[in-house]
Amino acid sequence: MTTPEDILATTAWGDLEDAYGSAEDLPGLLQPLLNGETAGFAAAMHTLTWNLTHQGNLYSATLPAARYVVAVLTDPRTKAGKAAMLSWLNVLAGSAIEFEEFDNEPDADAVREAIPSFYPAVAANFEHTNPVVRVAARRAALTMLDRPGLEHERAAAAPYLLAEPELLTDSEQGVVRAAVAAWEA
Repeated sequence: MTTPEDILATTAWGDLEDAYGSAEDLPGLLQPLLNGETAGFAAAMHTLTWNLTHQGNLYSATLPAARYVVAVLTDPRTKAGKAAMLSWLNVLAGSAIEFEEFDNEPDADAVREAIPSFYPAVAANFEHTNPVVRVAARRAALTMLDRPGLEHERAAAAPYLLAEPELLTDSEQGVVRAAVAAWEA
C-alpha cells in the first residue's frame, strides 16, 4: 500500500507546476494534511485551493497532490480535516469535468481519468461519525458518480446519498433524488 509519505517522496515535484510556477515546495506545504496540526492544516488547504485548483484551473502538480489527499483520507492516522479534503476533491472533480469540453487540457484530462481511483476514499466516508464529513463525502460522490468507470458503484451509493436528507438543502435534496432516479432509469 502506498503511504502519503511515499507519494510526497517519490513524486518529481520539481518537474511539475502549480498556479505559481514550480511545484518543488509542495511536499512541505501539503505534509500537514496528514499530521493534523491546525495552523499547518489550514495552510495546506489554502495551498490545495490556490496553488492547484486556482479559479478552476488544473496544473501538472494537481493530480499527484490529489493522490496524496486520497492517501491521507484513507490513512488510519488521519483523524481530522476529512470534510475539507473531501470538499476539495469535489471541487477538483467538478473542475476536471467542466474542462472536458476543451481541447488541449492534459492536466484536466489526467484528473478526469483518475476520478474512479479517488472514489473509494470518498465512499469510505459515507458512514463517518461526523455528519459534516458524511455530507462532504456524499457531495463528492455525487459529482464523481456520473463519470465513466463508476456506473457499477451507483446502486450501492444511492442509499447513502438519499440518507439523512435533513443534512442537505432542499435544492441539494432535489439534485440527489434526480440523479438517483436517472441512474435507476
